[in-house]
Amino acid sequence: MKTKNTLIIAALTGLLLSGSALNSFAQDTNVSVENTKSASDNLSILQIKPMQFRVSYNNPVSNTVAVRILDTENNVLFSENKRVNTNYLKYFDLSTLNDGTYTFEITDGKEKASQSFDILTTTSRVVSSIN
Repeated sequence: MKTKNTLIIAALTGLLLSGSALNSFAQDTNVSVENTKSASDNLSILQIKPMQFRVSYNNPVSNTVAVRILDTENNVLFSENKRVNTNYLKYFDLSTLNDGTYTFEITDGKEKASQSFDILTTTSRVVSSIN
């Protein structure tokens, strides 16, 4: 009985010390721009921390820009129409999104710029031995 308890404690300790960790990261998959190239030149998406992005759009043609985040089935996860003078700037925390491909899309008058990215969760495990 004592040996069985010792083995259970050793197994649980090994699990706790194994260093199992989950990491999520985003990766750009492509950039697509419709209508004019100037829209893509104005769009900047920067990952500042894991799963946190800074989206900026400079020198808009119109006074209002439409910003959306879409999933692979073109479901709108976020939508905002924002009045701007010289630029649009917003920080996004996407840590709650599941693995998949998503797209930032900005519409400026008749111009549209979009950038897609993948969210992938990786698991890393460390094996340790307890003697």
